[in-house]
Amino acid sequence: MSSTTRTKSSDRFFSYLSPFAGLFLAGFIAMMLATLARLAGPLILRQLVDVAIPRADTGMMIAYASLYLAIIVVMGGLTYYQTITIVKLGLNVVTTIKRDLFSHLLSLPVSYFDKHPVGELMARVESDTEKVKQLFSETGIMLVGNVIYFLGMFAVFFAMDAKIAALIFIPSPFLLAAFFLIFDRLRPLYEKARRKYAEITAIATEFVQGIEVVQAFNRTGHAASRLEAVSKEKRDVEIRAGMTEYSAMGLMSFIGGPLFIVLIIRLVAPGVLSGALTLGTLLVFIEYGVRLFEPLFSIGENIRGVQQARVALTRIFDIMDLPPEYAGNAIAPRFERSIEFRGVCFEYKPGEPVLDDVSFSIARGETVALVGASGSGKTTTVSLLCKFYEAMKGEILVDGQPLNSLDLRQWRRSIGLVLQDIYLFPGTILENVRIYDDTISPEAVMKALETVHAADYVYRLANGLATELHERGSNLSMGEKQLVSFARAVAFDTDLIIMDEATASVDVATERRIQESLEVLLEGRTAVIVAHRLSSILKADKILFFKDGRIIAQGKHEELVSILPEYRELVRLQFPDLDTETEMA
Repeated sequence: MSSTTRTKSSDRFFSYLSPFAGLFLAGFIAMMLATLARLAGPLILRQLVDVAIPRADTGMMIAYASLYLAIIVVMGGLTYYQTITIVKLGLNVVTTIKRDLFSHLLSLPVSYFDKHPVGELMARVESDTEKVKQLFSETGIMLVGNVIYFLGMFAVFFAMDAKIAALIFIPSPFLLAAFFLIFDRLRPLYEKARRKYAEITAIATEFVQGIEVVQAFNRTGHAASRLEAVSKEKRDVEIRAGMTEYSAMGLMSFIGGPLFIVLIIRLVAPGVLSGALTLGTLLVFIEYGVRLFEPLFSIGENIRGVQQARVALTRIFDIMDLPPEYAGNAIAPRFERSIEFRGVCFEYKPGEPVLDDVSFSIARGETVALVGASGSGKTTTVSLLCKFYEAMKGEILVDGQPLNSLDLRQWRRSIGLVLQDIYLFPGTILENVRIYDDTISPEAVMKALETVHAADYVYRLANGLATELHERGSNLSMGEKQLVSFARAVAFDTDLIIMDEATASVDVATERRIQESLEVLLEGRTAVIVAHRLSSILKADKILFFKDGRIIAQGKHEELVSILPEYRELVRLQFPDLDTETEMA
């Protein structure tokens, strides 16, 4: 990482911390005072042993004991306040980061989400932000506190006896180096465990979202075994990491515990026996010695946590540095004449073209249908029109203006999109139709539902528009979901309607009702309809027949029947009882 990148990351780091500088300062002061209180405790005991007890001064003994007790109480209060303050700081910072991260995710192009499964992405984001929260609420300030506590103890040691303090200090760097060596070996295991966690979340999300299919095809056993296999891999990695960590830390704690106390007694006791040092000094050395490696090991753990948080922040900032989809210029879209595709080419994977030199025009007020086999490029064409993707060659013009130059938000606001794969949000029917746009009144929503012949269904519900939908609308039939989706386009009263297999999931009777409402809905509007069911596009002003990413023919229904064998065969398959194109028309 270059120095410029590190500086930029540091600046961004402090930009999230600075709005809550007051909380940080309060927590830091509380931590400093608590650390001083921890350091003062053994010194008070030293005075008790060296001064009060030899004088047999009961009052002085009670005074020192009361002072020691008061320091313990104050230290507990300061630690509690510090913990509450720093946790609040961490939650505020990570909430701000999550807000910015989520807002940026919403601005990324659809192509980014094609490459990153939602479950894995959410697990990664949640795991990384949790590491950041620990940095702000625990790791960072505890690192400073442990360093001050460790150095403070040695300052007292050196003030009492510099030679002994130097001898005691010698093992410290070696133990800290051993700590880092251990965690260097553990880091790949922790990283693998994190990846497995993301994989588990992605698998669980995938199968839960498709639970109907999994159950219908009796694949619950496969789903469980696949999740169990990855879970076992994660378990095995965590067991290896845990065994390594606790074995090594146990050995180091033994070296830094009982053996270290023996070393202190061996070094200090001769001075006490000779009268060069007091018994209280021995007590201070023992008290500090018992605690000495606690902050040392904590420093190593804190540094590891800081490193993990730094990596997590880098991953978060990497996402936030991804360029959002191009929003176009400030040119307001004006669709008054036509939309034109000129030599448009597109491919999802290099060398595998999905659209190849596609050219056609849509006049305002026209209904244009896109027909052809699955994978022929129809849905990609409307995705380009919605600007979910960028054409790789050629251009799309709206009244002569390149689509890329138009204001993206305003352009999409002028489109009423109805997809075959309907997504319904948890919430009410009202919010699902107007998609949380309070400028659309409940009356307008109900009128839209009436247009698509869904009002009777809503009236029958106990809570009407306020009826809560389950996740992905699981308490609605597929046809009812499609009607809600169709009503969205009506409620937003757009000039351009795009329907991608919009009637594929409704029954024939429902489709017939929709066809009746379409004549009213599309009057004076422009429509682009992707359809396998020809019944929905027989009256289209223009039908484009796609094959292998190209338009091989276009015209009205009667014209395509007469000139295109592929279209004629499609008609025959869908309308076997009609033998002539006259009857078809």
